[in-house]
Amino acid sequence: MTLDVPDLSEADALAATSFVRWLLAAGENDGIGLTKTLALRRAVVREAAERWPAWWDHALVGPPHREADMPMLEETHAGLRRLRLMRRRREALLTTARGRELAGDPRALVRALHADMGEADRFDRTAWPLIEAELANEDAVEACRLVEHIGPYLELEGWRDEHGRAFDERSLWYVLHPLLSRGEGYGLLERRRGDAHPLRVALTPAGRTLASGPLAATRATAAAGDAALVFDADLLNARGVRARVAVLERQHLTAVHDALQEAFGWYDDHLYSFFLDGSFFGDAPGAELTTPETPDEGVATADVPVGELALHLGQRIGYVFDFGDDWRVRLTVDERVTSDDDGYPRVLEVRGSPPPQYPPFAAE
Repeated sequence: MTLDVPDLSEADALAATSFVRWLLAAGENDGIGLTKTLALRRAVVREAAERWPAWWDHALVGPPHREADMPMLEETHAGLRRLRLMRRRREALLTTARGRELAGDPRALVRALHADMGEADRFDRTAWPLIEAELANEDAVEACRLVEHIGPYLELEGWRDEHGRAFDERSLWYVLHPLLSRGEGYGLLERRRGDAHPLRVALTPAGRTLASGPLAATRATAAAGDAALVFDADLLNARGVRARVAVLERQHLTAVHDALQEAFGWYDDHLYSFFLDGSFFGDAPGAELTTPETPDEGVATADVPVGELALHLGQRIGYVFDFGDDWRVRLTVDERVTSDDDGYPRVLEVRGSPPPQYPPFAAE
């Protein structure tokens, strides 16, 4: 059995980072001139608009006059300084040694840019994974539908507009715009507008490859000869919905949880437990392994290497996520494989259409 993981191609990385590499190259030697307010000078802004005409409609409004006119440029400038790839010295923006190093390694550069997408503030850390999840399985999504779909999740996370009300479409688009602009400047997103179509948002090839999810922070590199267990996962709450996931035996049981989150499209915002005896909420001693750092008294944590659990082929394990909505998965240990490929835990297959974790809000 071959367990493949998508890799970021050099061509996709070059295409994604073209704008950032242009800025980094311009910041060499004497750097890029800044205004008295420390924004990029007009000549740089206009050159960017000429090089990336999709970001500026010259025919409609003429040339841009300031950095703030081009949010993709403004957000990228701020991001490169946050990443310390560029720095200010008096009234010039200079490329750092780290910036020069990454400019010569486009794949490492785009990974660094991707990692920065949720780092500007807490709202971005919540919103960016939602945006990626919405775009990951479609060629392009209408902007209004993107906003409509992620709005309920942001509301569940407690986000409101400046008046304490749930975001409407207009106000949410306004607060998402800087994040989407940074995604464009970083080469992870693109906006498409046709003559007969409304504005649509899509991941670039690099953005699609790097799209984060529950596995992004936990994925580990397999060494030659590493053993992995493959689990069949049957979602009991929905007929015909199942998945196959694989984790290294040296990874912890929490990695199985991460893979299930990815497979069924859940957000990691609730407690969970594994029941090694195959039950759901059984009382067999030592059978329950639960969310790290929050187990009940006498219950062990799931933060334990899978290889230490002495699981055997055919063994059934019960998994419960969200003790309120009670999502139940019947896991079966199906295979033990050896692989030297990268990227575990891994979702190998999903069959059926997993229902949404949270049903859409009814219109008032």
